[in-house]
Amino acid sequence: ALRDHFNPVFPDFNTEYPDQLRADEFLNEFDNFVRAHQEGKGTELPAYVLLYLPDDHTHGTTPGKPRPAASVADNDLAVGRVVEALSHSPYWDDTAIFIIEDDAQDGADVDAHRSIAFEISKYSPGSAERPFVDSRFYTTVNMVHTVETLLGLPAMNQNDAHAPVMAPLFSGQGDQPPFTADWSNRDNGFIYQTNPARGQGAAESAKMDFSRPDAVNTAVLNPILWRDRKGSIPMPVPRHTVLPRKRSRDTD
Repeated sequence: ALRDHFNPVFPDFNTEYPDQLRADEFLNEFDNFVRAHQEGKGTELPAYVLLYLPDDHTHGTTPGKPRPAASVADNDLAVGRVVEALSHSPYWDDTAIFIIEDDAQDGADVDAHRSIAFEISKYSPGSAERPFVDSRFYTTVNMVHTVETLLGLPAMNQNDAHAPVMAPLFSGQGDQPPFTADWSNRDNGFIYQTNPARGQGAAESAKMDFSRPDAVNTAVLNPILWRDRKGSIPMPVPRHTVLPRKRSRDTD
């Protein structure tokens, strides 16, 4: 099923591989589609493209590996470069970009049931100076249904069929200008910074398995990332809510 539908040289989950190189590979392939489009060769960009940029998972504070903040900056620049290329291309008129994190259920900086999501298109409302924030209740299924609707695909089941599409994200005038990526964190060398040999959490991070998703004990990693970013500011204590199941009257 995947034959001719994936890039065999695009790296899988390997956070030692910079997202800049992933962006390079994507943009190289994308440029081929743009040239074919401009030359009328009939080879068009696929209607749906899935792009994986995982470096913001970080390596913790493993000695010699990119600093957590550098990994995040690397990821940000890669995303910006992709958006810049798409928004300056002939496909900008009918392209929508959805960005969502792949592992939203854990982390010291968010509530476990919440995540961040971005939608980028020519029809997005708001501006760089006054961004549009849609605070309606959405789940990943709403995003799936929105993508299905844009592609003219039927719903897969009752869950996405009844999930409202994210229509407010396309309520703009259709005049969003092309995006320009911010290269400052590359130019100042920030994305190349590495962890010191004896930094906080270095020994613990060096023992962790970052070779595949979800292999790290986040109860150990999250405090390391928090201290790397926040210093001596205490990390909030995780809070959990237990909702007891109601007993049916038949069991009373």
